[in-house]
Amino acid sequence: MSLFHLAGVPSYIVVAELGINQVLRGTLPRPEFPQALREAAPPVWRGRAAMTLRYASGSYVPRGQAAEVAGAPTVAAMNTGHAVPAVRGEWVTNEKRLLRQAGLRDLNAIVGELRPEPGVLARAITEAAKLFDAAV
Repeated sequence: MSLFHLAGVPSYIVVAELGINQVLRGTLPRPEFPQALREAAPPVWRGRAAMTLRYASGSYVPRGQAAEVAGAPTVAAMNTGHAVPAVRGEWVTNEKRLLRQAGLRDLNAIVGELRPEPGVLARAITEAAKLFDAAV
């Protein structure tokens, strides 16, 4: 995790900045989202999301640790959120609107139902995983 980026800063953010930002003076290249990145980035982001949910299921859910479980699907959503625009070939430079852009705002309802009970927490992880699978 990087400061103010729950999923971390994509290594390709500098190119994304060129691809979508407005040039104030002069000219700069406007790179298209490369096909190779469309193919390579989504599995990396989705893998991170899946590992985060698996860890939460094994470590936090059995102990009824609601705060930790709340964080895990949120971080996993941000990772999935990066995968969705990558599949579409869309540049992303920050996470402020990422969940909306990726169709993952329903995570609010899932996290909002959390209680420090293993059954409730397990259902939340399952529902989050379904949401993420449907988005990509």
